[in-house]
Amino acid sequence: MDNHGILNFDVNDFDEGYVGPFTWDVKRLLASLNLICHRKGFSNEEIKPILIACVEEYLKQIYEFCNHPTNNFALTLRNTSGKVKELLNKARIKTNVECLQLRTTIKDFERTLNRSKYTQSVDGSLRAELIHAFKKYCNTIPDIKKGLDKMTYSEGKYKIKDIVSSLAQGIGSAGKTTFTFLLEGHSEALESDVIIYMKPAQKSAISYVVRNPNIDKYFNDDGLRIVLCSYAMQASTHEWLGYTNLHGVSYVVDANTAYSEDLDWSDINNIQNIIEVVQYLGKVMGKNDLFKRIRFKTN
Repeated sequence: MDNHGILNFDVNDFDEGYVGPFTWDVKRLLASLNLICHRKGFSNEEIKPILIACVEEYLKQIYEFCNHPTNNFALTLRNTSGKVKELLNKARIKTNVECLQLRTTIKDFERTLNRSKYTQSVDGSLRAELIHAFKKYCNTIPDIKKGLDKMTYSEGKYKIKDIVSSLAQGIGSAGKTTFTFLLEGHSEALESDVIIYMKPAQKSAISYVVRNPNIDKYFNDDGLRIVLCSYAMQASTHEWLGYTNLHGVSYVVDANTAYSEDLDWSDINNIQNIIEVVQYLGKVMGKNDLFKRIRFKTN
């Protein structure tokens, strides 16, 4: 969901974001789609038109922008169909309260984060360090994102109500410690509470192979790199997105939003449905490449 309350079909997770030719984006997307289709049992002859359909929509989006550079583009409930529209509708019926109920408990009129075997409380010393890291994170959020609420970390929507640590589940960060904060949110009503995560910022795999000192000097902080990639490639970024560091380790910070739904390929098996989905993916990739070039030129 963007800052205007509109649900968008878009890409996320920019841990691997790096500076390079736009063809890397296209090749990586096509390689992923090729693997998905092979896994579903399609032959090379069947996969070829699927990949072509994706690239054709990518190019159409590029040319559309060249002809109408001031037009804003987003894939929403108004201009999608099939599996993508179904995905947006699934996100549409979610609520923040349901998201909070899955991860928190209310006792004595106060909400706290759940504890488990893998999610633990932090001691006083670590909590103090995390609060300091949180203050640094708040300074990375643009004022325009903070709106009228520019209060400190100890009050307003940035007031910290609880902190826990847990082991990350993602492929790149599996086994690493992440931290979860429960914040006051936009009001004292418990339904407005916000859960944000603070996860280690992993180094882009591309940077191990492609070495360019002129680029590397700008990305000593991987948290900053990931956040900049998010801003560069998305029409609208979340108000909680930022970065910080703790014990010399860079972290990315963002919210666990209720209105998020991943594209599930397991039930997309009909070749026509696959083509429709990859066409939308081509449009999204084209849109993102255009955004990052506009902003690079502007800045």
